[in-house]
Amino acid sequence: MRALPFASLLLLATVLPIVGCATGAPLVGSEPTVVWENARHRDPVSHSPLSDAEARRIARAHDAAFSCEATARAMAKRDTERGWQVMHHCIQRHDFTDLELLVDSEWSDRVAAAPDAASLMAHVVAVRGGDVESDLRLLRRHKFPLYSLQAALSEPDSYLGRYVLVRGSPRAGRAVDGGRQFQLVETKVMAESEWVTAPGTTRLTTKLAGASADQPGLDVKRGRVDTSTSHQGEKVEVLTNVSVETGLQITARLPAGEPVLEPATDHIIVLKVGGVEKIEDLDGDVDEEPWATVVDFFEPESSRFARLGR
Repeated sequence: MRALPFASLLLLATVLPIVGCATGAPLVGSEPTVVWENARHRDPVSHSPLSDAEARRIARAHDAAFSCEATARAMAKRDTERGWQVMHHCIQRHDFTDLELLVDSEWSDRVAAAPDAASLMAHVVAVRGGDVESDLRLLRRHKFPLYSLQAALSEPDSYLGRYVLVRGSPRAGRAVDGGRQFQLVETKVMAESEWVTAPGTTRLTTKLAGASADQPGLDVKRGRVDTSTSHQGEKVEVLTNVSVETGLQITARLPAGEPVLEPATDHIIVLKVGGVEKIEDLDGDVDEEPWATVVDFFEPESSRFARLGR
């Protein structure tokens, strides 16, 4: 019998009590895939669903998100519901960044049909760095129903009840009817470049003293010559993500009264467009102001990049 590596034994020890006991079928294979040894002789829809805690435990048993997805995919071949339950928790890992996989693979239909599909996408966008503008472009190419703030503001009636993904910063929050209301100022991430000099190097060479050591750059002490040479460090371009306001904003409402969104801090926010509210100013003029409800939010991962110059 082939010996399994320790990592595979650990994964099997995690999954076997959950899946094997429920089905009576042993699990075989090595990390990251998991298959049923006698899968051909069993009804693929006869298994009871995993509990949320069990699915989460399987997803967290992996060192990387890609191996978590591979395990979920292998489980789905035997039981689609259990496979999706594990995949749902794989997507929520702090290192899952494969947005393309969610919109162009065998998972696409399940992701789109999930009640929290917009929140799942927002989480992945936040983990990827929060470049909402670029990631929404990818989602639009695959007809995923998640829209930009610009589109919602241009036609609020057409987008009524639809989900909008925004990178934004809350301003001017206040309590309203047991909840909170604030102005959400849209921002976008841009790269700011700075060239810095990396630390230089110094090389010290020691040789035996020759006939005459009275030469520039040489230091003669007790029959030896020490030669010191310095090299200036290379120029390195450091790219830092910075947040820039786009000029768009919308009135956002939180159903709960807790001020959970940090003011003047960027968040990746899922909004549900509520419609247009008519507001009368002091002069009696009536303005129409779009508003939306906050469904979910995440703080984007900050990224810093560097590359050597020419």
